[in-house]
Amino acid sequence: MAAQVEHERKFALAEGQDLPDLSAVATVGPASEFRLVATYYDTPDFRLARARKVMRRRTGGNDDGWHLKLPGSAPDQRSELHAPVEYRRPPQQFRELVAHTLVGAPLVPVADLRTHRTERRLSGPDGTVLAVICTDRVDARAGSHRQRWREAEVELVHGDAAFLDRVTHALQAAGVALSDSPSKAGQALAPAMADAAATDDSAGRAVLAYVGVQVGVLQALESAVRLDGHDAVHRSRVATRRLRSALRTFADLFTAGSVTHLRNELRWHARLLGGARDSEVLRERLTAALAELPEPAGHAVVGRVTSALADAHAIAHARLVESMAGHRYEELQLGLEQLLVAPRLGSSAAEPAVRVMPPMLGGAVGRVRKLARRAASRPDDLTRWHEVRKAAKSVRYGAEALLGVLGGTAEEWRAHWEQVTEGFGAVQDCVVAAQVIEELASHTVVEGLPREPFDALLAHQDAARTDAMAQGRRALAAAMGLEPGPESFGP
Repeated sequence: MAAQVEHERKFALAEGQDLPDLSAVATVGPASEFRLVATYYDTPDFRLARARKVMRRRTGGNDDGWHLKLPGSAPDQRSELHAPVEYRRPPQQFRELVAHTLVGAPLVPVADLRTHRTERRLSGPDGTVLAVICTDRVDARAGSHRQRWREAEVELVHGDAAFLDRVTHALQAAGVALSDSPSKAGQALAPAMADAAATDDSAGRAVLAYVGVQVGVLQALESAVRLDGHDAVHRSRVATRRLRSALRTFADLFTAGSVTHLRNELRWHARLLGGARDSEVLRERLTAALAELPEPAGHAVVGRVTSALADAHAIAHARLVESMAGHRYEELQLGLEQLLVAPRLGSSAAEPAVRVMPPMLGGAVGRVRKLARRAASRPDDLTRWHEVRKAAKSVRYGAEALLGVLGGTAEEWRAHWEQVTEGFGAVQDCVVAAQVIEELASHTVVEGLPREPFDALLAHQDAARTDAMAQGRRALAAAMGLEPGPESFGP
């Protein structure tokens, strides 16, 4: 990643207005023409633009690539960093450099600019290139807004501030005024920024705000997930689950079938995250259980068990990292960007969130009720209770999405359904742990290690599962007995 200090000044040009002869200031070189295509990235609420920071991917001209521009020490100066144009998404290094501005928000494409540029070099008596002057005809699109304008730009190469002032005076003397806009991005984004600041209580905005938070988590944690940083896989997995749940629970806010593929791809990524995360949980769970076993039986197998679990985690994490380097993962992330900037919303998305979203959440509660009745008819079938848990997660995350709509009411729902998912989640952890313990036992006994520690671990998991099941069922009864609950709200 290369860096440089950019020192430039912009001027407004009226239609048909040309630059004056600058031969009295410098030797003016021949014209070169370029067609530049740039995509600008920001958060949905334009945090970079408000902080006078610019991130873009541009092709054409002499500096194809990604550019990150940060405010400099003077109004005309900016620090500019470059990254290769081959990246289809914002480079992770760029995101990290502006993380304190993003505060976890997602980066998405917010504007496209097509520029026809005519460029000339301004040289001194000895041939040194002091600056580059260009005229630009810009065609910009940001959201639903289109703009066209002309401008001129003078950027220092080897010249100094005094030379830039001389060029400025020559231009102003010929009637070329300084631009009111500090950057092309600022001018292009102004109408879209006004739209974003407008009050909107629609269901579409509410669900996209929730989705945006989760996309921001996935983007912010990418590097940490690849490096197996503390809690990074877990937080990314939860964000992926929240995304899937929101797109299912509130599917009617989108046009029919428009988010189906994205939900399927999120499920694929969640499975890979789950492989790495489940091995983490299992290692922590069994390590703690082993520590409670009496000596010497417990310590006789600790090394064998912990080694096997560490190996399983390493393999699962390697598979996750490999998938994140592939085309499918890149397409998933690009699809999430487009979901935020060009969502295919249905007619109900324009309705007030407080009116249309609670009944949708009520539908998710209805699915839990149906699955709970099915599970209760065969209470020893743990697979059925696992299905209840997954459906309850959708309700929990759906209630989260309504926090900005219903406030304390939604928080009450969320807290109750969190107890449900935590209880049944502990059941599932015990089931998985027991399966792994049996597998390890079958191998280690052959190797001559005692069976007793494994039997003790199985008994521990069985007792924990019984307690967790009772907790989960109590929490489920409490959550479904809420009055009022999501099903009570409607048009």
